[in-house]
Amino acid sequence: MNYLAHLFLAGDSAESLIGNLAGDFVKGPLHDRFTPGIREGIAQHRRIDAFTDTHPHVAAFRRVLIPDHGHYARVISDVFFDHFLATNFSTYSAETLEEFVVRVFSTMEAQPRPGHLAVVYAYIPSWILSYRELNTMRIALTNLSKRLSRRPHLETATHHLIDSRVELERRFHDFFPDVIAFAKR
Repeated sequence: MNYLAHLFLAGDSAESLIGNLAGDFVKGPLHDRFTPGIREGIAQHRRIDAFTDTHPHVAAFRRVLIPDHGHYARVISDVFFDHFLATNFSTYSAETLEEFVVRVFSTMEAQPRPGHLAVVYAYIPSWILSYRELNTMRIALTNLSKRLSRRPHLETATHHLIDSRVELERRFHDFFPDVIAFAKR
């Protein structure tokens, strides 16, 4: 769900990138299903998710969303993190967002696409580039809602990108350097 952030936090190798991207699509024990590099990328994705789930700034970020969205605040926050990273990409990278997307997807081109990632892989570059737009966030959350059994109308959360933007963006910037440092360890 937060494809951009996981690609940004991945290592530079093709296997690390594809593994970090595939983390939401691969469930259960990894054993020998993938190459060691892809397994490590998936494991890193999982470690980053665990770190994120326990970070105090992320908890504060989600508290803004919980009154309206309950336990879906976690899913919404992942999508919002990609929005804030996309809109502030130059704060964290010397590359433009466009250059980053071209580089990482060129690097991953020859890699296998585990699980459901194979179905959506071709769309992800354009999704990432569109994450800067509020309407795209609404569409992404609408589509995500359709995949959830209760159809929770997550798209209604986009009003927080206007109404609560200053607080959410501040919480994102308080958190993101910590997860970058964690991913580099």
